[in-house]
Amino acid sequence: MLKKLLPALLASTFVLGGCAQNTPDTRAATPEQGDADFMVARNAKADQLYVNMESSKGGSTFRKVFIAPVKTSNMQIIQPEGIKSDDSWSVNDIEEGVLQNAVIKEFSEALSFESAYNIVNSREEADMTVHTTIVAIHPNEGRAAATASSKTGGAITVSLALINAKSGEVMVRSVDTKSTDNIWAFNNLETADPAVNLIFKAWGNSMRRGILQLQGRSSDPLSPALQLKPQ
Repeated sequence: MLKKLLPALLASTFVLGGCAQNTPDTRAATPEQGDADFMVARNAKADQLYVNMESSKGGSTFRKVFIAPVKTSNMQIIQPEGIKSDDSWSVNDIEEGVLQNAVIKEFSEALSFESAYNIVNSREEADMTVHTTIVAIHPNEGRAAATASSKTGGAITVSLALINAKSGEVMVRSVDTKSTDNIWAFNNLETADPAVNLIFKAWGNSMRRGILQLQGRSSDPLSPALQLKPQ
């Protein structure tokens, strides 16, 4: 699990949100490790990025991005209230490969759109590295109920961090939860279900606009106009 990063960034951080608000809503802040809400995705405001504006100094010309392998080793399955733990949720080696390929594909397409950033094959070549950790899977129904009724919805919580490849400084940070109509695609990744790709596409686009905003290149045809608010 990632350590708390927000306190160290508060003095130089802005929140990049998907919805305009007149006043900041502190109750909607993304929960962090140590908060009981973190693992059940309460108060996890969708598509919210923490942008460290101080890190733009010296990084405004960064263009080379390395997409690090997704971390799944600490992924938790948060079952609905009253449902027993389901030990059959796992990611085997084949599914791990499908997942990694999906992330690389969707993040690469989003970040390189209109040649905004160049995707490189190694950390050594990179100016910036994108780190992705799948924190939790939240099925809306237990396996038996989903099988009987075809209710396959749920959500995924992911932790994203854009790191300065040379200094290790956090540039953009997000803990985000997104819903899907087919959460069970994550229990059978060998089929390469489009539900998986759509979610990572959204996170790739979110990270792209966070970097563009950080670098003062906020005009992006993939995204509507956004409002910055102090955090």
